[in-house]
Amino acid sequence: MFDISTIPAEEQNRIVNNLRKWGIVTNMEDGTIDYIDVPIPKMQCESIHLIRHTETVAVAKHEFMSDTSDNCGFTEAGIELTRRQAEQLADYHFDVALVGPIARVVNTKELIMQTPQNFECVPVKKLHGIDNTGWEYKTYFDLEHDPVFLAREVENNMFARTPHGTSWGTVIANCADVFDYIYENYANKRILLISQGSVLRAMQILLRTRAHPWDDYTASGMYHVGDDSKKKKNYGIISRVY
Repeated sequence: MFDISTIPAEEQNRIVNNLRKWGIVTNMEDGTIDYIDVPIPKMQCESIHLIRHTETVAVAKHEFMSDTSDNCGFTEAGIELTRRQAEQLADYHFDVALVGPIARVVNTKELIMQTPQNFECVPVKKLHGIDNTGWEYKTYFDLEHDPVFLAREVENNMFARTPHGTSWGTVIANCADVFDYIYENYANKRILLISQGSVLRAMQILLRTRAHPWDDYTASGMYHVGDDSKKKKNYGIISRVY
C-alpha cells in the first residue's frame, strides 16, 4: 500500500474536512472516498462552464507533463480549435472568467482573449489541477506498474502524489475552496473557468454527477492512450460544470 506519510498531516486534514462539507468521506487507511447521504452546499451562481487548456505536445505524444515541462507547448491543431471555441463564447454571455495559475492555462486565456470578449478575467490560484512533476515525458506504459501511479490513478488514493507533484485530494479540496469563492462573489453570474481536465473531474465529483466519484474513470483513459480515446480529448473545448 502507498505510504501516505509523504502527504503532511495538515494537508490530509484539510482534504478530509473540505470533502466532508460536500458529503464525501475519506478512508484514512487507503485514501479512498465515497459519498454519504447528506445535503451538500448549493451554488448561488447561474451557471459554470470550463474550457480546458489548449492541446499540448505532451497530449499529442500521450506523455505526462508537469506544470513547467517543455512538452507543455501547444500543437497547431490545438491552437486552431481554441480559437474556434473563443469565437463561440459570446453565445454563453459569461460575466467573468476565472483563470488557473499555470502557464498552459494562462497561455490558453491569452489565445481566447485574442478574440474580443465581454467578460473580465480573474486569476484564481486554487483553480489548479494535477501537477505530475517527476513523471514528465513518461507514458502510461512507463508508469503502469509504478506503485505511486497505481495508488493515485488505479486505487484512487486521495493522498498519493509524485514526490514534487500534487494529489487528487488536494485538487478536489482546492476546487471546494473555489466553489466557496464563487458562492461568496458571483451570485447569479454566468462563470467560465479556464483550467485543466482534472479540475473538471474534481468539480464533477463535488457536484455528484455520477453515482460514485470515480465511475467511468480509468488510468489509461485519463492520459488518452491509443487511437480509440481520441474522441475523449476535450482540450480547448467548453464543458458544462453546473
